Amino acid sequence: MKHSVNLGNRVLIAAILAMAATSTAAGEDEPPRVEADGTVHVPAFDLPETAYLSDESRAAMKHFREVYGPEFGQFSQGCASFSEVADDPAAMRAARDCVAAGYYRTAIYKDTIAKHPVEITNEEVAGVYTEVFVPKDGIAVSNENRVLISIHGGGFVVGARYFSHTEAMQVAHMGGYKVVSPDYRMAPEFTHPAGVEDVIAVYKALLEDYSAGNIGIYGCSAGAMLTAQTVAHILSNDLPVPGAIGLFCAGIPTTDRDTPGVFKMGRSESAFLVSAINGFPRPVEVTDPPQPSGYFRGVAANDPVVAPGDHDNLLARFPPSLLISGTRDFALGAVLASHNKLIRLGVEADLHVWEGLGHATFAFNPRLPESDEVHNVIVRFFDKHLGR
Repeated sequence: MKHSVNLGNRVLIAAILAMAATSTAAGEDEPPRVEADGTVHVPAFDLPETAYLSDESRAAMKHFREVYGPEFGQFSQGCASFSEVADDPAAMRAARDCVAAGYYRTAIYKDTIAKHPVEITNEEVAGVYTEVFVPKDGIAVSNENRVLISIHGGGFVVGARYFSHTEAMQVAHMGGYKVVSPDYRMAPEFTHPAGVEDVIAVYKALLEDYSAGNIGIYGCSAGAMLTAQTVAHILSNDLPVPGAIGLFCAGIPTTDRDTPGVFKMGRSESAFLVSAINGFPRPVEVTDPPQPSGYFRGVAANDPVVAPGDHDNLLARFPPSLLISGTRDFALGAVLASHNKLIRLGVEADLHVWEGLGHATFAFNPRLPESDEVHNVIVRFFDKHLGR
């Protein structure tokens, strides 16, 4: 069998593998050269870990490089290629289950679930396969009338039923929350707005048992983008607005130039810098014509649910928002720009950036002290803004 690590999965895994990486090229004596349009040609240089990391953090980063990281590149081996079985629902389900099973066998998953013990059950909620995470010690009394929706990352291609575990169990355990995670439809089988429709279906079902102000929604990477798109749908359709949201490891989707489904995040300053650090191709020029990713192929121009960042009238009505990133996250620029715009529009928005952390580092390194710091910030934010 070919591996199911297609483009979306490769990019996500490569970003996670590079969380603690450093560049090693020489040439520091060559001065930077600046062109008339502002483009800076920077000579290669060595980039050590930041001096702000503690000894414990350095050890955790080293453990990721030596133990967790290699597993990330291998857990989907032996599974069918998504692109080759996308037209066969049964084969596609088997391929996705195979990848999830591989992740469950990794040390990172075993260490995370040991540190954050939760009960995981599966439910059909409004026709959507949904995982429910509850702390083994029980939901905190203060959260009995509250619930969180965790929207997993994975480039709108991967992550269901495995990355979803890692991203939900930590918040559920540390905050004493019930957390639900929809297995929303993704590429290559589906395109936008399939994911939004599934999250909205689960949200509407939860509104039967919880007031909107007692519901929080959060996500990392593609999950953050989908969180923003879900809120845009809620506002566009006059549905009750959730009490608070979390946008982690990505910004609010904003169209790059005039091509629907192509977003500025990929060409932010941090995208260039972190691509260089991680050894990714730099996005110096957009393709001609620009091409949206598989999940966003064929989307309409000016659709506020595709790119809420283009529509200030919607953003001004966003609920209290928590934005989180790291200085080595390629999406940092998008997170900063999103926070700036929300603040300018009068939205209550908190921003937290961790020195030396990469894309989703906090979600996938249970040994890292900063991971606990991030999740404590998340818990405190929802505790503050959700109703009782």
